[in-house]
Amino acid sequence: MTTQEKLRVVYDCNVLLVAAAKEKSTSAACLWLARSGYVRLFLSKDVLEEVTDVLNRPKIRAAFETLTDELVNSFLEQLREVGEFVRVVPKRFTYSRDKDDEQYVNLAGAVDAHYLVSRDKDLLSLNTGYSDECKQFRQRFRPLKVIEPLDLLRQIAQARNITVAELRAEHERETKS
Repeated sequence: MTTQEKLRVVYDCNVLLVAAAKEKSTSAACLWLARSGYVRLFLSKDVLEEVTDVLNRPKIRAAFETLTDELVNSFLEQLREVGEFVRVVPKRFTYSRDKDDEQYVNLAGAVDAHYLVSRDKDLLSLNTGYSDECKQFRQRFRPLKVIEPLDLLRQIAQARNITVAELRAEHERETKS
């Protein structure tokens, strides 16, 4: 990757849910990275459908009182504006451990993403697991890594020669204005 090339990323549904529900969260800071042009965020029809479904579930709304209709609609609109939409995502990977995670791996593979950002243990295990599926993931999608949101912030902070705290402070300043 050249110094001018932006990191290509895919965020899973949980990262996007937390970003919508908690504006000061690490996940929200990751979305801010895309809004601010530090990373290129990729989305697909399947990802948008799942995020829309999850953000509108009564159980999720009860758990996150900040998720009003207005906030969810605004968040989804912002996501569509910030993300780069991929129309065709070939199915190159199947994951029996969690079929719902396949779409994120396949999207990341389709765009040659540097990172798939997630807190999901099934996805994170792809980096180090011993199953045939984990080994296939590492062989087929090299150099793609599944990392947690904080790790993405660390990558960007390091590239900008600042601390994660400074990066988060920048996010909070811009979010307030």
